Amino acid sequence: MDATQFAVPVRINTKDGVIREIYSAEDALEVLFDWPRRQGPLYEKALETCLIATVGGETAERAQNAFRLFSRASGILAKDMMYPKDRRRNHTRHL
Repeated sequence: MDATQFAVPVRINTKDGVIREIYSAEDALEVLFDWPRRQGPLYEKALETCLIATVGGETAERAQNAFRLFSRASGILAKDMMYPKDRRRNHTRHL
């Protein structure tokens, strides 16, 4: 498994109405680089975290969380998005 691969893909809605699954920090960067409004704290955090994850300075889990938060706030997170299990609190969903 690639060190930047997400435990569970982040599912987003594209502008074409198609669900796209984002499997890694690299995939997330493609979306972020194509994003029309490249600004705001959630965008910047997702971009920074995913970039750092690609060079091994950040975990894939943190990059996934940052990208998921950005996607949710931007209104592109798919409604059927699954969340990785949070082992610390034994919940199935955490943000």
